Amino acid sequence: MKEHAKGTEGKIRGVEQEYPASAKATSNPSLLVNAAIQGLKRRKISRDVKWDITTEISQEANESRIASSYGDNGCRIYNDMGHLEIATPSYNNPFDAVAYDKVSEIYAFVGSREASLALKKRVVIHKNNVANFFSRISAGADSGIHIGKGKKVKTNTYATHGNIITKRKACKDWSRVEKALIPWVVTRILFTGSGDVVSGDTFGKEGVKFVISPRAMFVVQKSSLSTTVGRGILNTRDQPHAARQYWRLHDIHYEALRSEYAIFLRDIAQAMVICAFELGFLDDAPEIDDPVRAFKKISLDTQECEWEIKLKNGERTDAVSILRFYLEAIEKMYEEMGGEGKWDKIGRKGLKEVIEKLEARHLEKYVDGIDWVTKLALLVNYEPKSASEGISICNQYALLDESVMYYLEDGEESIKGSCLFNPKESLAFAKKELPQVDWSSLSDRVKYALSNAPEQTREFFKAELLRRYGSHVRSVSWSTMVLNEAKIMLDEPFMLNKAEIGAEMIEGREIEEVLSAAKRLYPDKVIF
Repeated sequence: MKEHAKGTEGKIRGVEQEYPASAKATSNPSLLVNAAIQGLKRRKISRDVKWDITTEISQEANESRIASSYGDNGCRIYNDMGHLEIATPSYNNPFDAVAYDKVSEIYAFVGSREASLALKKRVVIHKNNVANFFSRISAGADSGIHIGKGKKVKTNTYATHGNIITKRKACKDWSRVEKALIPWVVTRILFTGSGDVVSGDTFGKEGVKFVISPRAMFVVQKSSLSTTVGRGILNTRDQPHAARQYWRLHDIHYEALRSEYAIFLRDIAQAMVICAFELGFLDDAPEIDDPVRAFKKISLDTQECEWEIKLKNGERTDAVSILRFYLEAIEKMYEEMGGEGKWDKIGRKGLKEVIEKLEARHLEKYVDGIDWVTKLALLVNYEPKSASEGISICNQYALLDESVMYYLEDGEESIKGSCLFNPKESLAFAKKELPQVDWSSLSDRVKYALSNAPEQTREFFKAELLRRYGSHVRSVSWSTMVLNEAKIMLDEPFMLNKAEIGAEMIEGREIEEVLSAAKRLYPDKVIF
């Protein structure tokens, strides 16, 4: 076995994105999603697989009802409660975080186009976290903004989940996890918030409001097992999708971002924070007096941008000061422990610069870079006259249309759609703010990621085995494969990557030879 990457490159992670599908004529959302999934299979982008639910601890009943398909690039695609869910393959660096996120958008758009052809009606898919709709209210009711007689805006939320493999021993004491990570999740929204319009029902006032983080408005407690009701800031789900020495930190407050800069910075900052947490550098994080209230209060503050927070010790500070604590803890970690790699250096510099500009409240510098700032700028520019117009502007930013093909070098023609997210401007912002990243190679990486799994992780072996020997595969999950010939425990996140097994994956080679090579590397993991 080869020595695997350390530092943030030793952290395997991925994102689950729920995409809502809709059509003008009333349609069952599941019908639209299923049509999109069938379309992806027709295009040979994905294939049906039997998902091994034994690894989905506490979720077996729900998982047993889900029909999964597996994308060529190692992603999982399925209908989750009427949403098209695409879970990216596991990767280990922020550049792949961007590339596989953009491929997820492309898959969703292709699915919407295929569903439109099959159903003979226009099916659209958005990348956001809330659905606003108008509902009738009883006579005398006076909450929410009224759109016409007897109507108000209601908001539902759905998810973007981030996942990162963490050391189980670091998560054994959950109170330690809460102390170290809750202030981070509450305050990082200043650069990771997707921004959207939500109903006053979510914050106890009449009308609607544009907020930094739509997800923050639906939180009710510090931690929860559920992701749909009684949501916590942190999620306690224990599904490692790996050996029991690991804990998969299931972060239910990632947000539906379009900006390459924001996706990149969110990924590398999260990886650095988790490394610092594991090593004990976050044990003295400032404790927020009422983190649920603070989460919502910060999210609502899009005008004055005071972002004030009351600490448990009675002191008052702001969200940026807490972000600075995390930056200083990360810097101390690298100072004392070393091991700072290329991505860490870029990420640390990027985090420092965004904190400095947030401290100076130079938000205007982040149009096309931070999603909530960009959406707010669009709202200011278009001056919506009603709640429905404001909702429409945010939805047009989230719309997945031909512009997603810009990443495949389809040129200017691809950005002439109705979507208000401009990939050309967004990518120009990333190049300006993160010049050390070779953004000119993003198109090549996205093209690769369309049909290939990341080379550095176990997803390489899994995707290649399905591509070459799919008829032999009985079931699959993130950490298992059952074939006619053998069962493979893929419970080490970097095992059987391209460097380890790629030379054995020769066209025309018998599957027994490939499995024998895998068993030589991992004798206890391959069972004939």
